[in-house]
Amino acid sequence: MRKIFIFVSLLTILLAGCVVYLPPPERGPSLAGEVYPEYDLDYIYDYLSDYGFWVYQPPYGYVWVPEVRLYRWRPYSYGYWVWTDFGWTWISRFNWGWIPFHYGRWGWSRDLGWFWVPGDIWAPAWVVWRYSRYYVGWAPLPPSIRFDVRVGLISHSLVIPSEYWVFVEVDYFLHSRLYRYLLPVERSLTLVRKTSLRARLEVHNRLVYNRGLEKQLIEQATRRTIRKYELAPQSTPGATRVRLNRVEMFRPKIKSSPSARPKKIVDKTKIKKQLREKEIISSGEQKAVKSSLELRRVHEKELKLLEKSHQREVEILQKELEVKKAQVRNPAEKRKIEESYKKKIQEVTREHAQEKNKLKKRQAEEKKKVVRGQVKKKKIKRREAN
Repeated sequence: MRKIFIFVSLLTILLAGCVVYLPPPERGPSLAGEVYPEYDLDYIYDYLSDYGFWVYQPPYGYVWVPEVRLYRWRPYSYGYWVWTDFGWTWISRFNWGWIPFHYGRWGWSRDLGWFWVPGDIWAPAWVVWRYSRYYVGWAPLPPSIRFDVRVGLISHSLVIPSEYWVFVEVDYFLHSRLYRYLLPVERSLTLVRKTSLRARLEVHNRLVYNRGLEKQLIEQATRRTIRKYELAPQSTPGATRVRLNRVEMFRPKIKSSPSARPKKIVDKTKIKKQLREKEIISSGEQKAVKSSLELRRVHEKELKLLEKSHQREVEILQKELEVKKAQVRNPAEKRKIEESYKKKIQEVTREHAQEKNKLKKRQAEEKKKVVRGQVKKKKIKRREAN
């Protein structure tokens, strides 16, 4: 007994002279032992030159305009979302996607379309979110919104231009072919008003996390358990690889340099002309179409997505009406509920008609542009033949 007492006494003395560490709740990944290469901005300039053009765009300096030949494109559209230790992480389908979707910011102008402003801080995705029970939306953070790796977002007002937003029905949010289900911009403009903003980019140990859209919300809405992926380093630049429960992504440290500049800078006037000839730039989207037939197919898909979304919203209201009516027995209360939902359905139907009219008007303008471009090409060919 005396030996036990002596042992306990000695242990108490030892513990009194040191701090017993209790680990905090898990906040993110353990990065011990991970060593990332360091690249200067010149490397980024050279790498992206193979996939687009560098132009000078005040007040941002040198910005990159990607060469993307897709029928509907905007940042964070050609890829898909996965949940990692860092929150929602964008998996791009482009070989160059490891740079502009995880560093820097995306800007938009009506002459250049989408352009990327270089940055040196890595994030799983530089986006903010909007959410309702049936829709998820996201938008790239514009260059005007400031971020400090020590504290996070520091802008006084988080104003995102309306054309930055894109939405999908929540059922398709986790789809690996997400671009097939992106709603037309006319629908997105309405949904911005009907969803709540969720902008939370957290910083822990100088690492950025994107957890603004809670995983539990998507699990509840889709009735699916969301798999958590481990974010692992990739040794060479290139497309991100997803293997079993791992996301392998190239995440170098980028060193900013005031003297760095692209080796090849293209005149903005030339880019504008080239974009006008090859792409349709309108309402935050770019379309690369070669013929009227191809454009017609694109327009048909847009209209189908819009009408399907409209139909679903009305069906949801009708189901809610039946549930509410079943919960009351008083005939007067039932009539009151019916009248309330009748007004809601009428309002939604009116909104749908307005969206459809706007969509058809835009599509008519795009069709004119493609036809004019085809006529111009034919004239040039005739001149060359003569």
